Amino acid sequence: MPYVVLTVLLLRGVTLPGAIDGIKAYLSVDFLRLCDAQVWIEAATQICFSLGVGFGVLIAFSSYNKFTNNCYRDAIITSSINSLTSFFSGFVIFSFLGYMSQKHNVALDKVATDGPGLVFIIYPEAIATLPGSSVWAVIFFIMLLTLGIDSAMGGMESVITGLIDEFKFLHKHRELFTLFIVVSTFLISLFCVTNGRNLCVHIVGPFCGRDIDPLRCAD
Repeated sequence: MPYVVLTVLLLRGVTLPGAIDGIKAYLSVDFLRLCDAQVWIEAATQICFSLGVGFGVLIAFSSYNKFTNNCYRDAIITSSINSLTSFFSGFVIFSFLGYMSQKHNVALDKVATDGPGLVFIIYPEAIATLPGSSVWAVIFFIMLLTLGIDSAMGGMESVITGLIDEFKFLHKHRELFTLFIVVSTFLISLFCVTNGRNLCVHIVGPFCGRDIDPLRCAD
């Protein structure tokens, strides 16, 4: 579903005025930035986060493989799909950023935002340009919901599998233990819908982005 939605948005995005300027900006390379350590830090952070390295999810899932499973092949396929998806989605994002830059007559770097602004501002405005935008809006946010649930399931599975493997008595009560983890996670996540939700999100994850002042988030 994400690939279908991204493809539709790309086909629409490249037909908009200013889209080519956005794509050119996306593909242009400033090799001098390679000397900036912060660029490498950001890149390493992004790839580790998107692949889930260190979160335990990959280890938990791989523990269900056969002992003779070709893990090298799986690692190459997973990392390749991850990188290609990011590269593909970049065309979608920057085609609409170029369009919005021309539409609002502002510089491209002023339009581009990270964190929630990309998902809840850039993409919705992009969808609004599509014929039957209401239908596509519903499809887009269903996609976000399913992706969020999928990511949450992976994270919880790493916790559940690790604890069940450590404490053997939980094997007999896996369903109840899973229910306990889900309910506990739900209750904790309620902090993210309080008046201080932005600060909570900033603390528990990279959703807000590191460049956002937590005090301003709270405001």
